[in-house]
Amino acid sequence: MDVQHEKALPYTKQSPKFWRIILALAVASLLIFSALYIFQPLLPVFVEEFDITPTYSSLLVSSSVITMILGLFVLGFLADRYGRRTIMNLSLIITVATLFAMPFAESFSLIVALRFLQGFFIAGIPAASMGYLGDEIDKQHLSLAMTFYIASNALGGMGGRVFAGYFTDLFSWQTTLLSLSGFGVIVILLFLFLLPEERLFKKKSASLVSDLRGMFVHLTDIRLIPLFIMGLFLQTMFTAIWTYLPFYLHSEPFNWTLKMISFTYFAYALGVLAPPLAGRISPTVGLSRVMFGGLSLLAIGTWLTAIQYTPLILIGLGMICTGFFIAHSMAAALVSRTATHHKSGASSFYLINYYVGVAIGSTAVGKLWDHFAWTGIISTSFLLLIVVIFLPKLKA
Repeated sequence: MDVQHEKALPYTKQSPKFWRIILALAVASLLIFSALYIFQPLLPVFVEEFDITPTYSSLLVSSSVITMILGLFVLGFLADRYGRRTIMNLSLIITVATLFAMPFAESFSLIVALRFLQGFFIAGIPAASMGYLGDEIDKQHLSLAMTFYIASNALGGMGGRVFAGYFTDLFSWQTTLLSLSGFGVIVILLFLFLLPEERLFKKKSASLVSDLRGMFVHLTDIRLIPLFIMGLFLQTMFTAIWTYLPFYLHSEPFNWTLKMISFTYFAYALGVLAPPLAGRISPTVGLSRVMFGGLSLLAIGTWLTAIQYTPLILIGLGMICTGFFIAHSMAAALVSRTATHHKSGASSFYLINYYVGVAIGSTAVGKLWDHFAWTGIISTSFLLLIVVIFLPKLKA
């Protein structure tokens, strides 16, 4: 009787299975986010090889983000209804299969079509993993688990960009994709072995209509709405800074080469290290206070980049990555902790806003760069940051 009761308890950090979950989701995120961002540094290669415009080549990035937004909603709903582990397994398998198929595609259009399909299923890991953690991990240790997960997202984003550029320069884009798909097979095997079966997930017996109604209730929850908006604004700021930073550093008075600019992506390493450290102190300091600390770092780092002195710009970029990933991991943990039902659905709504921020920060903000250059980028980012800081007041 006691043994059965113990098995039904959420995992704490003292449990070996807690760390198995952390490792399983970490390797899955490393693959997923490497796949999502792998084409970003390779666009000039496709422009030359397929004789297309830079705008057309950008479909390799935007197509997957668009379908990922749809996948976050659909797969998040299905994960809450039928189980998170099944959705995550499917996500990894389809992601690897499409990665493997792309090098053999005979046209650019076919590669884009595969990216559309891939983006939808890439969403399976972020859509289901937060709900899985929210159920299976003890609330006292949820922020620690979530920060390790967010850190692996940052590592995947950085690793995909750096690996793609370096490996393609040595060999070819086809070899790069085949290598990542080979790594993906290893990830699938590790994931299946490491991730424990769900014990606390309760399969929904309600009708599809009532289940959908229950999921959409999150959009009326005054405790969750500020967190959803925060995801949108945080990613809009972060994407705008990193999208237009190359233009800023490539122009006067810096005149950096593209190779030098690419090294600034290593600032993402701080985004890997900072969230787990924040997660360790959040149980005593509080999630909201740690999140405010991250926002403060993000604000200070943003304005340091306005000073035309290279060491201060590099310090600023490090602070931006540190602050952003701390704030993002705390907000994600608050979503999982606040939602009392349809946890994957709640996380999906947060992530949908998060990735809409990618589209806004990369494209819509471009007009600000055209008219006001770097001052326009950081001024808007700072205004959004002020709104984000006061969003928690809505929960009172």
